[in-house]
Amino acid sequence: MGCCFSDAPEVIIPDPTPGQDCKVLFKKTGVLSRDQFVYQDMDKEKKWLLMDKDGSLFSNPTYVLENFVRGKNPDKKNQGECLCAAKLEVTEAKTYGFETHEDSDSSEPSSGEWGEEVDVVIVKMKWRQAIKVKFYSDRERNNLIAAVKVKAKGKAKKTTKTTITTEATTDADGNEVFKEVERISVDIHKKVTKVKYHITELIGEEKEMPHIKMHGKPNGKADKWKWESPLFTAEIDPHHSSDQIEVHTNWKNPALGMLMGYIIAKDISPDDIKDKVQVF
Repeated sequence: MGCCFSDAPEVIIPDPTPGQDCKVLFKKTGVLSRDQFVYQDMDKEKKWLLMDKDGSLFSNPTYVLENFVRGKNPDKKNQGECLCAAKLEVTEAKTYGFETHEDSDSSEPSSGEWGEEVDVVIVKMKWRQAIKVKFYSDRERNNLIAAVKVKAKGKAKKTTKTTITTEATTDADGNEVFKEVERISVDIHKKVTKVKYHITELIGEEKEMPHIKMHGKPNGKADKWKWESPLFTAEIDPHHSSDQIEVHTNWKNPALGMLMGYIIAKDISPDDIKDKVQVF
């Protein structure tokens, strides 16, 4: 979390202004870092902002989008001014509709060989999960300015294969003895069948909330996922992991548009939800 003072650019680019057309590139500050540099015009020569992330996904992580105007807090000289902050929380996680199927197969031994017994148990179930991301104007998260709710549904299948074989060994006296050996393998497959993104709170837009439209099927068969909203547009390729995300915003609060676009595309895409949902 956080970056060294030397990571600040020599020339500090002014903060984005309301309605400014911003095309930015979020890129990791280091290979193992959760933090992201934000580059203006998607130009890696124009280091503009820093997105400071604390906590891993689905452990209620926090985000702070800040500039490089540092030194105002004598206790945290490497900390910039907060432009927007966010908190992610899983608000519901439920599994239901369990179905179990069992199958057994015993192979006949050939001459000089021993057979094996295979038991397969398949358990199928459905799941649903709700996630909420709240956005604030301050680092301390006292002034709420927006909230996004994500509802996801999916299926999961757990296959447990138990194989019992008889193996011949020799005891201490040199006598041939036989024992049963049990081997168990477990495979869990998950998929997302439906996911919806909703802006539920937005300061200044209380009468009608802007919509977030996702393009591409959530089960990963799409060539790309794209999110469009009056606040932002963002796009990723679900088949290739990337350490950088492009976001476009011309919203009245561009910092909010940038951070919302990044979190949705990078941290709560259908694949992120599928990988982290707790089943079985």
